[in-house]
Amino acid sequence: MKKTLIVLLLIQGLLLNAQQPPKMLKYNATNAANIFYYQVDEVIDKVKIKKDKIENGTRKALRVYNNKIKDISFLNSQKLNELESAINSLGDQIRTNPDIGRRLRKNIETLILPIRDSIEKFEKKMNGALNVIFSKKQYKKWIKFQKNEKRKLLPKRPKNTNARAPTNRRRNRGGMGRRNNRF
Repeated sequence: MKKTLIVLLLIQGLLLNAQQPPKMLKYNATNAANIFYYQVDEVIDKVKIKKDKIENGTRKALRVYNNKIKDISFLNSQKLNELESAINSLGDQIRTNPDIGRRLRKNIETLILPIRDSIEKFEKKMNGALNVIFSKKQYKKWIKFQKNEKRKLLPKRPKNTNARAPTNRRRNRGGMGRRNNRF
């Protein structure tokens, strides 16, 4: 009797936790629009630029790009803040009411996509200028660095506190074909 009661309580607890929707992430409109600035010294370190001529050309290209992005950010900051506050205040209503979700999605498309396109245009110009300056190896490092910077802007998934991390038991069995060895 006790065992069945315990099993029922466990099942009920698991079902209650499974039915809770994940928490709404805080929306960041500037990240969604890919608005960010390159730190010139960090880029020079990551790409491993040694020559002064290449360094000066890189500084100039990044400075021009950062200024263009500042202009775009300044011109659209009020619109982005309004959109961000609207999405964050509606939160769970977006999931339950499809009308609100469609309206917000349309606002996002009309506001963020043109900003993202203009930023992409300036990025292509900057990449073209840097492609002329850099060697193939440096340009490859630059593209890798650029992708990593953009990846940092993506929202992180919320961690589920109820779920356990999967364990890989085979990993701890000695590995590398050395079974039953103590050392």
